[in-house]
Amino acid sequence: MFKKNVLNISFLLVLLSVFLFVPAEKVKAQNQIVALEIDINDILSNSQFIGLTNLGLDSEGRGPVLVSGYIQNLTNEVVTDLYIEVKVFAGKIGEIVNVTSRPGFPFSLQPTQSVYINNNTLSEDGVQGISDKVKFDGGLTTEGDEFIESLDGSTTLPADIYSIEIIVFQNTNENGRVDLASISAEIGGAVPVSESVDFFLRTPGDVTDANVEITNPYPQFSWEGEQGIEYRLLVVKNSATDSPESLLESARSSAPPKEGGSLLQFENLDIRVTGESFQYPSSGAIPLEPGQTYFWQLSTSIQSGINIEERTSEIWSFKLSEPETTDDSIVITEETKKALINLVGNGTFENLVSSGFTIQSFQIDGVTYSGAQATIILAELLRKIEAGDIVLGGGN
Repeated sequence: MFKKNVLNISFLLVLLSVFLFVPAEKVKAQNQIVALEIDINDILSNSQFIGLTNLGLDSEGRGPVLVSGYIQNLTNEVVTDLYIEVKVFAGKIGEIVNVTSRPGFPFSLQPTQSVYINNNTLSEDGVQGISDKVKFDGGLTTEGDEFIESLDGSTTLPADIYSIEIIVFQNTNENGRVDLASISAEIGGAVPVSESVDFFLRTPGDVTDANVEITNPYPQFSWEGEQGIEYRLLVVKNSATDSPESLLESARSSAPPKEGGSLLQFENLDIRVTGESFQYPSSGAIPLEPGQTYFWQLSTSIQSGINIEERTSEIWSFKLSEPETTDDSIVITEETKKALINLVGNGTFENLVSSGFTIQSFQIDGVTYSGAQATIILAELLRKIEAGDIVLGGGN
């Protein structure tokens, strides 16, 4: 648990600098005595969510250069009695951090001196490049302490709009406190900052034990997710020896066909999709087979600090139904019965009927007839037989 006290300034500023995404024009210099500028590494600015354990830092806040910048004396005279104040705000909570140079420990800048700083050059007792000993007071505010405790051990910050303000001020007996330069910025507005990237499957199918059947061999896959995120959609066929999890994991370990990979033996579809739906294609995928069960899952890769993290959805399943068999048997009317008896003989006809056979189709001159059309043709044959237009050889 964090206590409200003087934290290691290097780690604190790095932890809080993850909220920054600010171009140089954000710098405000009230009287052009001191300039202040901060730059943020792409590791932070490109992150889709903020995970403090993914920044490559040790317990002292050292590691990759995540935040850097400079403080510069713009005059030709020594500027003395300088202090630094850092404030951090969470939109839903208020001020969560306040760190200020300790009274009695100011620093000075020589004429036109520029001091480069980054998260690895700060310490509790000073700033590299400044000869004066600088100490800091402050840390988490009461609200900040409650905020950290509310994370309950999580190292991922909740979705919110975070802002930071850094001020360089001069404090003299003569004039009191005078702010010389400040910089402020926020993240969480236009840039998506969230504790997780969630997506939920909608169709087809349901969770793996729901036994849902579908009839369309080209189903529409749909889900609920965040706008602008690219998803990888995988569809695999059920296996008697492998679990759905292992099948999908194996499929994910190889590249999609459009990226130089190939579909595995049990894999039907592997494609990247931007949006929230995808129609199963008639080409570029293995056709779904009637009677087979399939599993599908979405995944997406997101930038988290220096790492790429993969998020996956639930696994859903569906079974493609067998096509319904339609009874196209020829309807046996009195006319068709007479025609068939004339064609095959009464004994043969009775034997076939008593054995449970039905007539599905017949062929004349290479043309196959079935269903209602066959009934019409048989009736026509009977009329021609009775009219003597067709003479059958052999006996009945």
